[in-house]
Parts: sequence; C-alpha cells; structure tokens
Amino acid sequence: MYLIATDDGLFRLNEKDREIERLTQGYSVNDAILPYICSSRQGVIVNGETIINEGCWRLWRYMGAVYASIEGPKIYEIKGDKREVNLILDLTNEAKELGWDFPYGPPHITDFAVFKGQIIATVEEGNLLVGDSIRKLRPIEFIADMHNLLVKGDNLLIAAADGLYLTKDLIKFDKRISGYAHGIEDLDDIVVGHIMAYEPLIISKDGGVNWDKLPIRLPRPTFGVTAIAKVNKEKVIYSTNSIYEIDILRLESKKIVEEIPSTRRVIKM
Repeated sequence: MYLIATDDGLFRLNEKDREIERLTQGYSVNDAILPYICSSRQGVIVNGETIINEGCWRLWRYMGAVYASIEGPKIYEIKGDKREVNLILDLTNEAKELGWDFPYGPPHITDFAVFKGQIIATVEEGNLLVGDSIRKLRPIEFIADMHNLLVKGDNLLIAAADGLYLTKDLIKFDKRISGYAHGIEDLDDIVVGHIMAYEPLIISKDGGVNWDKLPIRLPRPTFGVTAIAKVNKEKVIYSTNSIYEIDILRLESKKIVEEIPSTRRVIKM
C-alpha cells in the first residue's frame, strides 16, 4: 500500500489492484504517517483535527514516537495513546544567525536518518544537522539545499538541489552526480534516485559511489517532489501527475493511474 501526498489532498494506492482512493482534499499534503497528516498550510492533522497549527513538512517515526518537522525549523514530538505534543527542538535563532533562506517560507527540516549511531537531519537551504539525539541536533559546516537522506552501508547519501552527495564520516562530502536530486530509494542491490529531467531516474550499483542515468522517459518531476517509492528489488512507483510502475532492470514503465494532482511525496506504508 502507498500514500500519495499531493497539492490537493492525500491518496491511497492499493498495491494489488492499483486502485486509487482519495483520503483528503482541499489542502496540500507534504507527508503522512496515518493517522497523522502533514501539511505546510494546515499543520499536523489527526482525524480532521489540527494538533499542531504550524506549517509541517515531514513526519518521522522513531523509537515509538512520531516527530513532526515544522517551519522554523522546529521539531515536535507526538507520543502516547493521548497523542501528547511537545516542542523538543527550536532552531529559529540558528536559522537567522546562519542565514538559512527558503524562498517560500521559513526554513524547515526535510528528512531524518540514523547514521553510525547519530541522528542526521537535512534543512532545505541550510546546514546539515547532527546530534546524539533529536533534542541535540545542531548544525555542522556542510550546507546545501537538501531534500532526502539514505543510509547505504557505510555511506550516507544526501539528495540536494545541486546533486547527490556521499559522506562516510560527516567531514568530507563528495558530489557523485549533478542535477536537482530529490527522491532516493534502496532496492537492496540497487539504489534508485531521481533528478529533474525527462529521463529522471538514476541508479547506483555500488552504494551510491557511481551513478548511471536510465533511458526511461517520464513526466519531468518539478521542484519539491519526492516521486519514487520502492516496490521490490527491481521496481519502483513513480508519481508526478500520473502514477507509473517502473521496472528498473527491464527498463520498462507502465502507467497505472492516468491522472492525479501534483505529487509532493510517495510513501510506502
């Protein structure tokens, strides 16, 4: 099962029969971990009720809680049967001091990962954040317009607006391929990403060191779109204004949904 977060609501895609079901409408959705829905306009919503009335950009489930990335950037923790909400990190002062500048509103965290025992978080047009815990996330020197993270073995991969970076130690960061990179998925033997192009898919067979572009023509992803999610070791779902199933090894694409509002993120449940 997949969730498709779009500019006009949240959809559910059935993995077996490929039927699409609308869950919400009337506002943009950036992410979802049901029952939580994350919207830059409506905040964090649960069963139609707003529990955080600030712009939300990403949700992350970790250690029994859900963490909401809120404009600022801030992080709220949501936990327990009563869904208690607590602000646990506020980096708005650091954002001002370091000059983080997102053109469409306040800066925000776009993704989280655990890498070699530390929490990592990306800021859209800001510094990479590193800490022993979420509360202790602090900026390091590396700065970029960052979108998504993937840990692959000893490598941390960072999809950014100017390309895809690799680091092994959070000190040296190597750009491995250029282009506006956003989505990135681990298919076990292959890592798949996408850049802003009419042949958007890129693959790596060595953990993100070397990349090849796939000759599969698809609708071009626009700014802010995480368009892919894993199906299995050979396939991904790809969604922009239509939804496709892509066979990476056979270089085949199959349209499974004709039309959908502009995609923000594809989420595998």
